[in-house]
Amino acid sequence: MVDILVTASRIYTGREVLGEGYIYVRDGVVTALGEGVPPEDLTYPTITLGGRGRIAAPGLALAADTPAYLLRFLRPSVERRVQLYRALGHDAAFTSSLPAVYELHLHGVTTVFIEYITPDLPARLAEAVGGRYGLLHPSCPGAPEPGGKPPALAGVVSRGCGEGGAPGWALESLPVYRPSALERPWSLSEELRREAGLGEGVLREGSTAEIAVFDSSRPPGMLLDRYELSLDALYRLGLQVESLVSGSDILVDGGEHLYIVEKHFSEAYSLASRLAGLL
Repeated sequence: MVDILVTASRIYTGREVLGEGYIYVRDGVVTALGEGVPPEDLTYPTITLGGRGRIAAPGLALAADTPAYLLRFLRPSVERRVQLYRALGHDAAFTSSLPAVYELHLHGVTTVFIEYITPDLPARLAEAVGGRYGLLHPSCPGAPEPGGKPPALAGVVSRGCGEGGAPGWALESLPVYRPSALERPWSLSEELRREAGLGEGVLREGSTAEIAVFDSSRPPGMLLDRYELSLDALYRLGLQVESLVSGSDILVDGGEHLYIVEKHFSEAYSLASRLAGLL
């Protein structure tokens, strides 16, 4: 059993904004949240995150073409990406996805829908990295039907193959893979959750813990805890998280990813030159 206590000077729940308060997580589920100091029985967690001068907010659900991340500056179309996915092989698709997942996690995305032709890749990421994943299936010629949703995945959604088929909540062929690249990050996250049947991404008792913690005690987020923004505006700032909780997994702490590290970047860098020849 893993108990996580998150404290913050301001808590955005997705429905309201609280002053200084706390969120308590037990085995991946929010069991209590409120203003003020936590009750005595919630003061002995396994780990404590946040603190004074921090902002806590619900994490986002977004989709991305993570296996094509290393080729994003070439801006391949979805049809070319499907050809790439078929040629890559499962191990290369995994290695190529890790830098994108790293960037998404460090900017508050707790549920990542992976564009791919089978559910095997997001299921492997869930097992190896932690966090919540879904499948974004491109409905293109040559892409096999995804079949049923594996238990490890949050959901399966589809996207069109032709020009203009990219949904607003999908990040693809962009220089950066972070919520601030979208005009309405929180609103689009909620659209994706509805499309996938996940329900609202709000913080409330009984909800799956998806929590982003930002440092407002120093630049670039300094003093943000004194002001109330919309969640769209908060995520448009492009701040890096200090901590990220997705279910029972702490993916980021102290501003560092705990599972995707330097060796993964070296492997991806070595892979990049080979991938360019597949387009």
